[in-house]
Amino acid sequence: MQGTLPPYDSGTIDDCRLPATVAVREYWQSRFAEAGGVPRYRDVDLMDLYRVAHLLTIKDVVDGGEDFLIRYWGTELRRALGFEGTGMRIGELEPEQMRENLIERYRRICATKVPESRRAKIEHLAHRKFVTYEVLHVPWLGEQSDGVGQIMTVYEFNIELE
Repeated sequence: MQGTLPPYDSGTIDDCRLPATVAVREYWQSRFAEAGGVPRYRDVDLMDLYRVAHLLTIKDVVDGGEDFLIRYWGTELRRALGFEGTGMRIGELEPEQMRENLIERYRRICATKVPESRRAKIEHLAHRKFVTYEVLHVPWLGEQSDGVGQIMTVYEFNIELE
């Protein structure tokens, strides 16, 4: 454990402090450097991230950000959040406030192509309100365009917040 950390709502990639979020940050930044900008999802090798795969989710951008399809949902997410997300659309998630917050965040990432991080306590799942987390969302360009095609997210749960 890193000790007590301050919560924040909308941070940068450099705000990450925990092993899983730092691992994805370093991976994304290395791909960014190789690509000379936002990297393409085809350049992802999930075997490079096997140590944090259980904490990852990958969403495909649908219709330019109208919705997001969960392509991959790590096993720790199922345990921590209480549901299996693989194959679901973000637009199907409940409760409504969680769904709206995620869609707003993901659309902003698609528009700016800039990673975002957050450190907080779960607010919108009544059965998980005690769970704290640090999260990092990173964009990947799609195969056929310069728009964001996928968003990779990594969570680190049960952290100590101030």
